[in-house]
Amino acid sequence: MVRALGFSHGSFDPARPGRLCRGRERWIQGWDEPDCPRLNRLVISGACFSDDSARDAERGLNCAGVDVGRLVLDLFPGRPLVGFREEGELARRPEAVPVVEEDRFLAPRRGGAWFEPCQRWRLPLASAEELSELVLQDLVDGLLVGVELPLSPELEEALTVLGGMGDASVTPVRRFQPLGIVEVLQHCEALIAVHLDKHGPAIGVYTLEPLERTQVVQACAEQVQALAVPFAIPPMLARWDRALQELRVNWMAAREDEFPVPPADEPTRWSRLGRNRGRGGEE
Repeated sequence: MVRALGFSHGSFDPARPGRLCRGRERWIQGWDEPDCPRLNRLVISGACFSDDSARDAERGLNCAGVDVGRLVLDLFPGRPLVGFREEGELARRPEAVPVVEEDRFLAPRRGGAWFEPCQRWRLPLASAEELSELVLQDLVDGLLVGVELPLSPELEEALTVLGGMGDASVTPVRRFQPLGIVEVLQHCEALIAVHLDKHGPAIGVYTLEPLERTQVVQACAEQVQALAVPFAIPPMLARWDRALQELRVNWMAAREDEFPVPPADEPTRWSRLGRNRGRGGEE
């Protein structure tokens, strides 16, 4: 199986966020905000597949074989990180999170058919191992970059707007209010949101200013002999076969070694197109 790390850089309009993840996650419903500023977003996910059709692709950071915690730390070297969870089930609480009675509440499940004990928590994070565990096991909503505990009242209020009206008991999950990202970024350097790809997590890094981290992503992929694959749109929304063939064209134009993804016996429209372009054929 080929392992790959997909990534995309682009602008993000919180007032018109578009789709989030195929069938697994949706944005919390927003409100009209005519003067909303555009943000910048870096999305990273992973996949493993047997050929360039990607028909058998498993999708998510857990599928790429990368050290997710090290990836997060390398994105913002030396900067403090605080993990947060708005609706953390007590039964799945990280060991480092103490039970705080005033932060506990009963969260409705299945429209109020039953209620589950939950707790809102914040946790400083510096260990790659701990970061990997929280992200890969979906135990954290996201990470705040460049802040330390205790968080300011203004940032706590912004986090309530970001995820306080979410619902983790429905499908698709509703975890983040896109307009809340704007307010959160007034109080930290970046927000790393844990999104849900088809078979595992992806991360979305939201910033006020453009964030160029292509070399970091490529280096993380190279460490585990995974293929770094750029996407025009977030990889949890896109077709892997199309991205692979666009990468194949650039690879064959710039390099002499063989493209590391084997061709499928039955090519898709995009894989067929990529091979023709790689041979100098017409679209």
